[in-house]
Amino acid sequence: MKNNTISIPPEMLMSWQTTVDLIAKVAKVPASLIMKLHADEMEVFVANNNTDSPYSPGMKDKLGHGLYCESVIEQQTELHVENALTDTRWRQNPDLAVGMISYYGLPLNWPNGEAFGTICVLDKKAKGYSADLVMLLECFRKNVESNLEILDQKEKLAQANLQLETRIAQRTFELEKLNNDLMQEIDSRIAAEKLLDIQQRFDTVTGLPKFNQLETMFNQLTTKNEFTSISVVHFSITNLKVIQDGLGYDMSEKVRNLVAQKLQRFITNNAYLATVSETTFCIVISTKKQLYADKMAAFCSRLCQHFAQVIHVDDFPASITTAIGVSFYPNDGSCFMELSRKSSAALSHCEISNNNGYKFFNPKMESELSNRIQMESLLRGALNRDELSLNYQPFVDTQSQNVIGAEVLIRWYNPTLGQVSPVDFIENAEQSGQIIEIGYFVLRNALKQLAYWRELYNRDFYLAINISPVQLKDSYLIDKIVQLLELYKIPGNLLEIELTENAFIHDATHAQEILNKLHHHGIRLSLDDFGTGYSSLSYLQNYPFNSVKIDRSFIRNLETSEQSRQLVNTIIAMANNLQLSLVAEGVENQFQADFVAKQGANIWQGYHLGKPVDANDFAQQYLIPSMTPLF
Repeated sequence: MKNNTISIPPEMLMSWQTTVDLIAKVAKVPASLIMKLHADEMEVFVANNNTDSPYSPGMKDKLGHGLYCESVIEQQTELHVENALTDTRWRQNPDLAVGMISYYGLPLNWPNGEAFGTICVLDKKAKGYSADLVMLLECFRKNVESNLEILDQKEKLAQANLQLETRIAQRTFELEKLNNDLMQEIDSRIAAEKLLDIQQRFDTVTGLPKFNQLETMFNQLTTKNEFTSISVVHFSITNLKVIQDGLGYDMSEKVRNLVAQKLQRFITNNAYLATVSETTFCIVISTKKQLYADKMAAFCSRLCQHFAQVIHVDDFPASITTAIGVSFYPNDGSCFMELSRKSSAALSHCEISNNNGYKFFNPKMESELSNRIQMESLLRGALNRDELSLNYQPFVDTQSQNVIGAEVLIRWYNPTLGQVSPVDFIENAEQSGQIIEIGYFVLRNALKQLAYWRELYNRDFYLAINISPVQLKDSYLIDKIVQLLELYKIPGNLLEIELTENAFIHDATHAQEILNKLHHHGIRLSLDDFGTGYSSLSYLQNYPFNSVKIDRSFIRNLETSEQSRQLVNTIIAMANNLQLSLVAEGVENQFQADFVAKQGANIWQGYHLGKPVDANDFAQQYLIPSMTPLF
């Protein structure tokens, strides 16, 4: 390894440093390195300046125990490891100790073929490195080897100066070659800079300009014609994450690319399209001021219809859902970033309330979005601050008129917001993913309370707990419920899981698998809000429900609506025929209680029977008194 005794000059090291920093930035990885080979060890010779990188210049590791770079040097070829955790060859690689699981490297050699080391990138996540990045690394490899060739030639020239003057002609030839190599390095660096510029300005998947390019277009439009109205439109593929989870990342990228192509064909010459994120695009459109809102409404309506049809990706039919937010210049703002922010706020409002629709910005949206963000922020710490609590509303048997169970209802009191309705914060928790943690809080505390009551009062009754559609997607849900039942020694039939129709809409197969497992453990299942959905009857046929709850909207109108009475009669009769327990919720007076009981309902629930109260009040009102009927 004679050549590795040659020192690298500071200006060349600075050039190499710039190279690895550029690679890390383009590749979006935490570590980009130039490694140097020694007799029995590898050295981190140059490392990118990145706080996420665990490597720093001068770090060394012994050869002979499965280093990536050692393999690259031995094989003299590229090495691409997408995920060392799943690759038996690299599962013991030392870089796993610092969290690096993916790798791509190329050998670096002196002009005589002797190994100098490697140039490589590493990432903390599984990654397949793109052809563009491979081309960029190859370009930089040539640059570094050109530098090594320069050093090699300089070394030879230094030795030649000590030899006979007859070597002058040879020395001149070598200097000419050196000049050519320097020119090649300059050309390579210019090419790399151009590639970096392209990647900074254009999206690599769709080829569309990136969001930062739209501001220039917007400014040009505002100076072109003062009588022009400009619309800033945010367009989002709202189910792209679902497609990615179900069909894979490659398929979601193809869907995104196809959507970009369809958008390009849809928009007119007076519009500019760019990418904002993996799921969102932005369109800047200029229109005449007259009837600009009507024109944009028609445009958005056609755009929604355009994407309402099934698209085919690799002959696979895929349905996408979309949302659109729009702001207007000069009505909603005078600069592009302000309009973009308001268009994004309208998009968020549209995503919350409806899919495959559009909304125009109004000032109320910003306030609602701000309130939602505040609520989400405060909700994140609610458990730690002990702000969440449970209430219990009794289930009363219509025949014995005894309390036979209770529905568990969560409550949140925050010093800033006051008492927050579950209607407001549950949806927020579902969208942010906090519903998983909150759901376990409810299950754990409710079953703990049930165990305490069973031991204290020697009385069996059941608790009904609502489960969100988001919770059904949690792979640990079944195990957690079973563990809690075993921990508190509670039979499965004393826990009832309540679900609404929303739990089955997006992935009926998965929902059926989860419900079958719950049923297998003896856990009761109840279909909530029965009668309000489109497919309630099919759910009773396909899922192992034990009971149904008539939606309170039918009960509310029993005294004044013959149609409601007929509907309730029909639902109760159907439940009895299917041998399902039927709960009438929202019972608020004696007429309603008598009517549903006479028709064959099994259980009452509502303010007439008892309001939701905390555990102490529930015990005082329904458990401590003798087991005599309430009425």
